[in-house]
Amino acid sequence: MDTNPNLESQSRKGRILALQVAQSYHQQAIALLVSGFNGAIVTALLWNAIPASRLLPWIATLAAVTLARFALASAYHRPGLRRLLDNVDWGRCFLLGTFASGLVWGASGIFLFHPESFAHQVFLAFALGGMIAGAMPLLSALHPAFQLFAIPAALPITLQMLAQGDQVHQAMGLMIVVFTLAMTASASRFHRVNRESIELRIQLSDSIEERLVLDTIAHMDPLTGVGNRRLFDETLDGEWKRALRAGSRLSLIMADIDYFKRYNDSLGHPAGDACLKRVARTMDKAARRPGDLVARIGGEEFACLLPGTPAEDAMKLAEKLREAIEGLGIRHPDSAIADHVTISLGVSELVPHPGMVPSDLIEAADTALYAAKRQGRNCVVHAL
Repeated sequence: MDTNPNLESQSRKGRILALQVAQSYHQQAIALLVSGFNGAIVTALLWNAIPASRLLPWIATLAAVTLARFALASAYHRPGLRRLLDNVDWGRCFLLGTFASGLVWGASGIFLFHPESFAHQVFLAFALGGMIAGAMPLLSALHPAFQLFAIPAALPITLQMLAQGDQVHQAMGLMIVVFTLAMTASASRFHRVNRESIELRIQLSDSIEERLVLDTIAHMDPLTGVGNRRLFDETLDGEWKRALRAGSRLSLIMADIDYFKRYNDSLGHPAGDACLKRVARTMDKAARRPGDLVARIGGEEFACLLPGTPAEDAMKLAEKLREAIEGLGIRHPDSAIADHVTISLGVSELVPHPGMVPSDLIEAADTALYAAKRQGRNCVVHAL
């Protein structure tokens, strides 16, 4: 089947973005907690140094932005609300909230910058540097979230330091510039590594999913949807070895649709295919115990493998299958025994011992199946 490379590329980019957005929102709780906590510390330590007319509006604005970002994160984590926006819009909202937080923290470099106290200036620069450093791993998943926070947060305090004119302040301003650039470079590298990790996760997931699909296709009868001969043989081999170790029994039901060739000849192959599907579906519904397997092993021949099932229970199930198929009432104009579709069934049971092979169980069930046909069909026969 041909695929469109552009569509595949867009789909992969969409999956990458979805994981980046999810990671960003999942980590936002830590960022919001740190922002609120550090804002409270800054306010407390500058309470007696900065006029309340500047300090209170700043902390109030920080609280409002933090609460708004918290509400946004809460909405994202609720599936019903998350579906209201696509990942692109959720990403934009995250970036907008991050930028707003960066602006508020950057504003502290203007409104909370003490004009005379060097200690308070250093403390504020240290607080902003800590916020920038802490934001790097939390905001790097979604580009350019870190840059939208770090640049507006660092720029005002940098300009304030440089504007003081003396060598110490200018040196500190340059150090903030170098620090911010280093953090930005680290964030870009972190983002790249994180994206590569996400791409590898997607590739691994796709590979596993593809392998499961191929394995299912390889073990499923494409017409009826039940297991095929390959699945039957592999399952029988595994159950045989298990029963041999445990000394447990194995039962097998072989079923054949009576006069199916005549059915095909009189009604056509499409009708025959529809008949096979209904028979397979009915048998699969009847044998629903964990470990039981229904498989189509020939044209109109089915097998039902029953691990750990005694002969009497296998006979009861076989009779149940016979009645269920007959109860479908599928019209059969060319049957020699009924005006509807019927099946013949052979049942075998063995406790595997050294020297025996799985084909012994199959041959016994086959022998019983042919005995059922000789007895007039539409019946169940147990192997002797």
